[in-house]
Amino acid sequence: MSDFERSLKNVKNIIFGLDRTVWRWNELNSGAKDTIQELKTKGKNIFYVTNNSLLTRQEMAKKLSNMGLKTETDHIISSSFTAAQYFQSNDIGRVYCLGEQGLVDELDAQHIENSEDARAVVVGLDRNATYWKIAKAAERVADGASLYTLGLGYQFQAGDRTLPGSRVLWEAVKQTADIEEATHLGKPSDTMISAVKDAFPIVPERTLVVGDSIHADVVFGNKMGVKTGLVLGGRDNKEDLEDISGLEVPNFVFESIERLLVKI
Repeated sequence: MSDFERSLKNVKNIIFGLDRTVWRWNELNSGAKDTIQELKTKGKNIFYVTNNSLLTRQEMAKKLSNMGLKTETDHIISSSFTAAQYFQSNDIGRVYCLGEQGLVDELDAQHIENSEDARAVVVGLDRNATYWKIAKAAERVADGASLYTLGLGYQFQAGDRTLPGSRVLWEAVKQTADIEEATHLGKPSDTMISAVKDAFPIVPERTLVVGDSIHADVVFGNKMGVKTGLVLGGRDNKEDLEDISGLEVPNFVFESIERLLVKI
């Protein structure tokens, strides 16, 4: 048996990204349901870590379950949940939220108020964003409010439609406010890593992170010290592997999500 095969057969915990890896929001990716169900049959623990902030963790678990992937809420960590925990632990009681109800509800669960007068601005994906909502966020940042972001993607995939991602919004806020930096709270941030380590049974040699993004999923897993697998055909493809180095290099590359079953 090769080292490649042996290293994955020892894996017990598999952490999947959601967008473009497992689903395209309105539907599961081809092969995702059968693959994950087979992994569960093999005794693997399945978890999800996502920068998607559209729903609460409870709503994401229900959405996955309704698609045929029965999922418990405590098997999901989302960027909105991580952000709410971060603000609560840092005594930030009010934020201006550029995001949808799922983000607002996660903040509310930690008693974080959504306020236009806040000294912190958090930007997730917001399909109802308006010019004036973006302008208000930028004004708050220009006046000294701290800017927090939840996603790295410029694109959001909903079925066959490629839509603007959350980074489009926070880049607009950043450019308008004329600032150089923002604090990222989703993958691959240390904040997200800390939340995942607290919530999931992370044993480095027995844990695998699987996702479609080099800079979100692969870097996240490598920073956490676990095995990493890149599924091609989502955000990144073979040509994106040519000039990577360090934390960007995945341990394994899969042509499709089904290819996990060959090695596990």
